[in-house]
Amino acid sequence: MPRWDKIIVSIFFLILFIVIGILVYGYTILLFLMEDIIIFSEPIVMLTLGVPLVIYTCFAMTIEFFLGVKSIVFMSLMTFNKLIMRYLVYLGLAGVLLSFPISFVVNIFLLDEGYKTCDKISWLSPTTYVKELSFCNNKKALNK
Repeated sequence: MPRWDKIIVSIFFLILFIVIGILVYGYTILLFLMEDIIIFSEPIVMLTLGVPLVIYTCFAMTIEFFLGVKSIVFMSLMTFNKLIMRYLVYLGLAGVLLSFPISFVVNIFLLDEGYKTCDKISWLSPTTYVKELSFCNNKKALNK
């Protein structure tokens, strides 16, 4: 594959995972702010802890393809690469291993706080917790 193709592909994936990270962290912030409508599930926990690894990897690829292996920026990034990757992999593995227990605890906590769950479209869709069941039917409130 030519060099410019690699640059375009790496930039595409970097932007894609940054957007996914923003969406996932938006759901996590809604949980911490205890909004009227909270969308939460196991994959959100996994992605919250796993997205930094993917974004760092895409960022390093983009730097490598743009500036080359011999650039000062890439060389300084690679001096700490092993250390950074080790802790980001640990964080990603913790996300995978802890996603079910965290999701279970969040479910119990939100139900104890008076939240109710909306009906799911499928078993893979995230759980929507609302203060009042009337929010379940209000599509504008769910999409805010």
